[in-house]
Amino acid sequence: MFREWYEWCEPEVEVVAVELPGRGFHSRSPAVERMETMVERLLIGLDPLLDTPFALFGHSMGALIAFELSRALKQNGRKGPLHLFVSGMRAPHLRGEYQIHSLPDRELIEALRALNGTSAEVIGNQSLLEIFLPLLRSDLRLAETYCYTPGPPMHHPITVFSGREDITAPLERQQEWQRHTASGCTVRVLEGDHFFIQQHAHLMAASILKSLGRTSLPAEFQPAAVWGRVEEKKDEAEATFTSVE
Repeated sequence: MFREWYEWCEPEVEVVAVELPGRGFHSRSPAVERMETMVERLLIGLDPLLDTPFALFGHSMGALIAFELSRALKQNGRKGPLHLFVSGMRAPHLRGEYQIHSLPDRELIEALRALNGTSAEVIGNQSLLEIFLPLLRSDLRLAETYCYTPGPPMHHPITVFSGREDITAPLERQQEWQRHTASGCTVRVLEGDHFFIQQHAHLMAASILKSLGRTSLPAEFQPAAVWGRVEEKKDEAEATFTSVE
């Protein structure tokens, strides 16, 4: 999914993909189903890369992981990100109403089909399902059983990407992310369901580069919802909507 991001973002920003246990080169490692364990492993694996300015991005489960990683870095006295970008996920203190990780296999497959993020090739192939379904169930269990522990707001800004038809992260609640930062929270709304990232990856990458001060935002990227105070537009090609307490 992120392969093209390398070309889009270079040379201004280097994209470093994080391969979690159970995937790719780590496919023989068991999937991690506890957030604390996941963050502990990431702190060790990413430590050599954190000597330069960096930002974190995560979609769906990855958004919660990136959020908790940001908090863990601060708690451990390490350098934090310049910016946290989260996508397709409710604010961490909100309990997810969409719970499917414990469904029987047949019902889980139908629920995944409804989310429109698992390819038809996988869903229609029993052999592939036997490989991928346990991993998908583990991912869902980690995200859906995640329990937020209250803590102070972070000092870096947060940008939230949200799909207008995403049933897992209701649009009207996405401004709730603002309580987790003291530096401003921007909500950018895109057409699509939970996997809107597949249709709008280029716009999202461009938005991230703009937020990091690296390039201009494409004129066609126009957030469609406003919460809190609306900042004045610096030019007609860019609209920044910031939620404030």
